[in-house]
Amino acid sequence: MATTKSHKSPLSGEFISEENTDEALTTVDKAAEKIVLRKLDWHILPLITLIYTLAFLDRANIGNGRLYGLEKDLGLKGNQFQTAVSVFFATYVACEVPSTIFLKKLRPARFISGIAILWGIIATFTGLVQNYESLLACRLLLGLAEGPLFPCLIIYLTFFYTRKELAVRFGYVVLGGALSGAIGGLLAYAIGYLDGRHGFRAWRWLLLIEGPPSVAIGGFGWFFLADSPESAWYLSLAQRELLVIRGRRDQHEASSPSANALHRSDVLAAIKDWKIWAFSVLNFLADIQIFTYAYFLPTIIKAINPAWSTVYVQALTVPCYVWSAIAYFAVAYTSDKLQHRAVFGILACLVSVIGHIMLIAGNNVAAQYVGCFFIASGIYIVSGIAVVWMPSNLPRYGKRSTAVGMQLMIGTSAGIPAPYLYPTGDTPRYIMGHSVTIGLLALCAVINGVLWWSMVDTNKKRAAGKEDWKISGLTEEEIVGMGDSSPRYIYAI
Repeated sequence: MATTKSHKSPLSGEFISEENTDEALTTVDKAAEKIVLRKLDWHILPLITLIYTLAFLDRANIGNGRLYGLEKDLGLKGNQFQTAVSVFFATYVACEVPSTIFLKKLRPARFISGIAILWGIIATFTGLVQNYESLLACRLLLGLAEGPLFPCLIIYLTFFYTRKELAVRFGYVVLGGALSGAIGGLLAYAIGYLDGRHGFRAWRWLLLIEGPPSVAIGGFGWFFLADSPESAWYLSLAQRELLVIRGRRDQHEASSPSANALHRSDVLAAIKDWKIWAFSVLNFLADIQIFTYAYFLPTIIKAINPAWSTVYVQALTVPCYVWSAIAYFAVAYTSDKLQHRAVFGILACLVSVIGHIMLIAGNNVAAQYVGCFFIASGIYIVSGIAVVWMPSNLPRYGKRSTAVGMQLMIGTSAGIPAPYLYPTGDTPRYIMGHSVTIGLLALCAVINGVLWWSMVDTNKKRAAGKEDWKISGLTEEEIVGMGDSSPRYIYAI
């Protein structure tokens, strides 16, 4: 029976008076909800998309710089370029779990904006390095600054959006990665004409020009972004309370003060959950493809037709990234509409596999270039769907933040071995790199299928009451506190 009571906001911990709570959860004003959602979208998505675009641009522009003589100017030999790419991830992955666990204590908006300023400064000074050792030092520092960004953005989005809205919203973060590839190719094309100006090679201009925008946008975000719905300056008090009700309606298990606090037991629960480890391995396998594509697409396209000029090759990378963004948004929109994740992850694996086969077996330039588009079709979907799917099934903040950190730390560590899959000596076919990636994508499809089956099976058991023994003798508060372990919790698949 509905009652009049006060409860703590699941986001801020502030007490909110609410009459007839049960009824309120089912009678939210849809028009008002749309207005709030539109405000959130306008005040959050453009800025975080731009921040992630700049982050990806600053880490990946070394791949474009390679074609403009970076290796020769710094005297790199053998696999030293691959090591410079790889070492970035050593410090990057070390930051991911701690940053997500303690994000709320760090003031999310200030923390995200602050690291943007920091990596922008480091990226800019990378353009002034004179040798291999200084390049490695800058890459290590860049990884340290950028490491917390991606997992913190995922957690940040869950503060504001329901799990039915996450795939499309996360798509804007993915769009940042795709945009960075397109923008990076265009900038590299244009900056190529600055080669030799004022005694600087084109690759130096590339780094010097692409770093400062991160500093500027980080400074803007410091004052513009809100830490939580309660501190969102662009929302009225009524709109902030509406967000609280939306969160309670979406996942009742996330509505208690305990669920939104950080508990040691939740951290341990994440470490013990096999599904989180499966998602983490899935991301590792999928991210191998993302990183090799980001760093070696210009090299792969150059190998398709060595007669193409460097500037022309840079331009040819742009359509591939534009297509990858279109493909992800189409799938994200459909996935949110149907409220289904797994099948899209599996299909994306298969589409990318076709692309790698085309690059290995293609007998003409057109077929191999089209293969790059097939890879692009699935490249962000495989990883992106998994990154949205997992946290949407973890209503307790402590477990969710730990899980996201684990998933992205293990996934991002793929950046360490990825550069070595495409050694210079394997040109033009790069058979080893493509073949290994095909095998990894096949494993991704299998893991997607296993997770899908497991969650469907658990939902059926819970619907049939086969897990009700777990809540025998427990109070309502204790049942809610079980989070996704509760027999009442239904997994999104």
